[in-house]
Amino acid sequence: MVSFKRVGHIIVAITALGGAVALDHVALAQEPAATEALQQGSREQQLREQLKGILQELDDLQKGRESTLPPTEQPKTVTEKVSPEQAQVTGAIPEYELSDTSIVSTRFQKRPEGLSLSATDPSETDSQPTRTMKESMESLPGVVLRQANGPRDFSMMIRGQGAKTTFAIRDIKVYEDGFQQTQSDGLSRLDIQDPWFMRSVEVIRGASSSLYDNYALGGMVQFRTRRGSDINGVEMFGSGGSFGYHKEAMAVGKQYENLDASLFVSNVGEDGYIRHSNYSTQTINLNLRFRIDDKQNFYFKAITNWLDTFVPTRLTQSQFTFDHRQAGGAATCTVASCSDSERLAQRRLDRRTIVGGLYERQINASTVLTLEADYDVKDINQTFSQISDNVNPNFKHYADLRHDGRLFDMPLRSYVGFFLNNMEQESQTFQNLADGKGTRGTLIQNSRGTIRNVGGRFREELEIVPKVILAAGLGFEQSMLSVQAINYTGGANPAPISASRTFTNWAPEMSLSWKPAEAYRHWVRASTGYGIPGFGNLLRDPITGQPGTNFNLKPQKNANFEIGTESKLTQTLTVELVGFWTFFKDELISRAVSGSNVATVNADSSQYRGIEARYDWRPATGLRLTGAYTHIDAKYTNFSDQVNTAAGFLVRDGKNVPNVPTDVLNSKVAYDHWPTGWGAWVEGSYYNSYFLNNSNTFSIPSYVVANVNIHKNFELNNSWFRFAKIFFEVDNIADKKYAASGQVITGETAGAAALQQAFFAGYGRAFYGGVTLGLF
Repeated sequence: MVSFKRVGHIIVAITALGGAVALDHVALAQEPAATEALQQGSREQQLREQLKGILQELDDLQKGRESTLPPTEQPKTVTEKVSPEQAQVTGAIPEYELSDTSIVSTRFQKRPEGLSLSATDPSETDSQPTRTMKESMESLPGVVLRQANGPRDFSMMIRGQGAKTTFAIRDIKVYEDGFQQTQSDGLSRLDIQDPWFMRSVEVIRGASSSLYDNYALGGMVQFRTRRGSDINGVEMFGSGGSFGYHKEAMAVGKQYENLDASLFVSNVGEDGYIRHSNYSTQTINLNLRFRIDDKQNFYFKAITNWLDTFVPTRLTQSQFTFDHRQAGGAATCTVASCSDSERLAQRRLDRRTIVGGLYERQINASTVLTLEADYDVKDINQTFSQISDNVNPNFKHYADLRHDGRLFDMPLRSYVGFFLNNMEQESQTFQNLADGKGTRGTLIQNSRGTIRNVGGRFREELEIVPKVILAAGLGFEQSMLSVQAINYTGGANPAPISASRTFTNWAPEMSLSWKPAEAYRHWVRASTGYGIPGFGNLLRDPITGQPGTNFNLKPQKNANFEIGTESKLTQTLTVELVGFWTFFKDELISRAVSGSNVATVNADSSQYRGIEARYDWRPATGLRLTGAYTHIDAKYTNFSDQVNTAAGFLVRDGKNVPNVPTDVLNSKVAYDHWPTGWGAWVEGSYYNSYFLNNSNTFSIPSYVVANVNIHKNFELNNSWFRFAKIFFEVDNIADKKYAASGQVITGETAGAAALQQAFFAGYGRAFYGGVTLGLF
């Protein structure tokens, strides 16, 4: 739909562009012809980028004005219907990349240069209403998610970073719509992210602390929810399937002249594939984007999640072989008759709420200021071999200033930021009476701690010659951590311990990018990351493994080097290939000291190197073939391990770093017949075997799993129903028995390691179906 007024605005903008280019031509008339052509092309490219933003803003303004007029007074329009097939083949419907659009408004905002960045396609959550984020994110290279303690709780790994985490996410920074989801102690959980709310997920791979500060050792993940303009009414979603799975959800969204509003609500429950894994979880996500005036925007966001889930115990090798769906043993139970997770009543009763605001102001045509502040509270009550009650109130803030200018007639994009966050922790730990009810026994420990991070960052991106961009950045952060704890023996005999540490970290980064054509990008990058220890790491004596202060623990750091290319080889084929080499220094690992006593130590050095590959081929209308492959070779280069004090130290140099998958492949073939609304896809995932212990004597088996989906879209266009989308899916169609998740275990020999609790079973064959209704 093209408005005559909008055409006028476009003509004026294009005229301005042409005039600017012409003025540049006159100003450079005395330069040599070759230099003049290069500089003019560079200036033209910069103006075209600014023009995208101007046209988008003019379009939004015009739509807003027209929507307020009576139908008889609205401008006449010329409508040109473009089918999805035409859009796919000819590119008739232009789209901005999500990463090039402001989170607050619809303003064009260029993404940082020289990064390995990939994003899920909206179809991953449209034709495939996923139960977890793993189902859509496994289509991205370099990213691995593995089941943890809950229905949507997954550990995440990017290029091997975060591999040793057995629950939640560490060593990776997580955001949703620009709001930081990672708390100040470095912990992130996916419980709060409902896949049906999402439009896309973006991942920056490789150390990125110069951009995202503490804990960005593996990179950054940004979840983007659907906007009100994407929903444009009311959507109702219902699905059900195997093992008692059911989900009910609603989305309400609309774009008005000065407001884009979206509200998501969901309720999900399941009996669980593994026994003692039944759960119920509810999520609310509210997004209000206000356009204050032509230069100011404000974004209000509120998320809350309630989770009530039972948690099984990981299985030993013999338990997995005998019955991979069992709840698992509990060796640390305090009564002789205890033999499984039901006796301990292992459970998570957690609540998480985030409320915040993000303000964006365009100071002038080239400068934008962004301010963010949020309050994030996590209230957890978890019953395992011990029972923990923990509250973490967290205040987070950042301020960013972006400017597009010139340096000696070379385009320069500048970025400077400041951040401050503060988290408190108050916790109590009790004995689990193991009576099948999760009853609290005597007090074992109470603690209170504070962590405060403050720092700044800047980045410059200079187009040194046309289509070649040199980027350099530097991040600085000071982290102050203090914690006091009192340990009790038999509920008495208090033994106080404490730790107070200050860590200072710097994170430089540099990259060089070359864009020879619109759909081609080649880059080299050197970047760094860092992550400080947490409360628990500092409260265990590294010599005895008993409660005490760990005085010598240092932040873990890494240096990432990569070279990559992303190219549209033909109109229908896009490929990406990246090689990386990451050097890790002082990696934080848990080491057995004596018996069951474990302490955190620094592994001197290790290295992770590998390749990431991705392809997207659309050879015919509606047909799409995609795939992602990751290979990682992770080894210790200088590390002496200890399994107990009697055995002394064991040299691990040259050993594989445990729990790092060596080869991961995901491939998908999808076909959508636009005229009829029918579509289907088939997908396969392969994980190679990899070691789980430092001695490299015990490994998790390799596996292949295939899924198939069929879906149908109905365009109804009546007064009550706009559309209906139905789907039916079969996961693990071969009913493959496999271990979907492992963890780092002790045990020097294969026999000793086989007695350790290592595996969570993956789901067997499962059937799911559902429908989305678009109302009024």
